[in-house]
Amino acid sequence: MEQEHNLVLAKTNLPATVKKALKDLLTSPKAYYRGLQKSSIKSILTDTPELPISELATIKYGDINAAQAIVAIAISEVVQFFNVGKTMNDIQVAITSDLIIDRFYYFKLEEIKYCFHRAMCSGKVYDRLDGNIIIGWLNDYDAERDEFCSLNIINENKAHKADDKSSISCPYDEFWDNQHKLAEAGDEEAIERVKFHEDLIKKMREKKSFVSQPFIVRQIQKEENK
Repeated sequence: MEQEHNLVLAKTNLPATVKKALKDLLTSPKAYYRGLQKSSIKSILTDTPELPISELATIKYGDINAAQAIVAIAISEVVQFFNVGKTMNDIQVAITSDLIIDRFYYFKLEEIKYCFHRAMCSGKVYDRLDGNIIIGWLNDYDAERDEFCSLNIINENKAHKADDKSSISCPYDEFWDNQHKLAEAGDEEAIERVKFHEDLIKKMREKKSFVSQPFIVRQIQKEENK
């Protein structure tokens, strides 16, 4: 299997940091998962290798793919942690793994570990643990991730201006009102940003019960009142 993994890595056109992470994962998925860092959403998205689940799903690991192998390890850790009456068997773990890979294909493994460990510290399972509960945790995390990404895009757009190196100084609502005006006037960059933002708000509206930031809630309400 090691020779097969080396052949796969030799054929992949990936950055060195990603190749190393992938090699470590394929060598020992359990050890790799134990060593994943998970301090915050920001550090995970900006300071860890760009190795989403979708990339792992293309690589064979025995009779399954690498994504199935390590996501199952992550779920099994959760199952072993919670002492509940109604728990998950191997088939349920495998099915839940596939659902996670299909739905959250853009997540990094660090994000899954961050989400699961947060739930292990504060989650309430009420004597029952199943795939629905686990996917619910990931939905909660995904909503927080959307909020972070939305605000990060605003700061990046502002930072790209040569004469302004500061973080965004105008209120969130005011920023997007200005972007809509620029888009209506034909500004191509503003048009692209507004389209992305509207798609994001539409997605977040579907999970608005998980949204915590007031400025995001106001944007959702604006869309609903159009």
